[in-house]
Amino acid sequence: MSRLARRHSASAVLFLVIAYFGYHALHGERGLLAWIDHSRLVELRRHELAELQVRRDRLRLRVEGLQENRISPDLLEEELKKLGYLRRNEGIILLPETEATE
Repeated sequence: MSRLARRHSASAVLFLVIAYFGYHALHGERGLLAWIDHSRLVELRRHELAELQVRRDRLRLRVEGLQENRISPDLLEEELKKLGYLRRNEGIILLPETEATE
């Protein structure tokens, strides 16, 4: 093999190795495009997490409003209407415990 042929074959092999690693750096499982997709997915999940945390906080407030020792009259009225115990134009009046027990 001549010196020129060896030189060109070494250059070709080097080019193919660089092309191989370059392709996988861009399109591989952990390449640049996969990293961009992963970043988008992480951002989407963070947004979903924030929405779920807001929803959880709202539900926590509803549960706290329905606890027996400190019930919210508005929330109680809303739930009673949902269950069919009150009509739309009816309301409730909560009496203090001293009056209710007498």
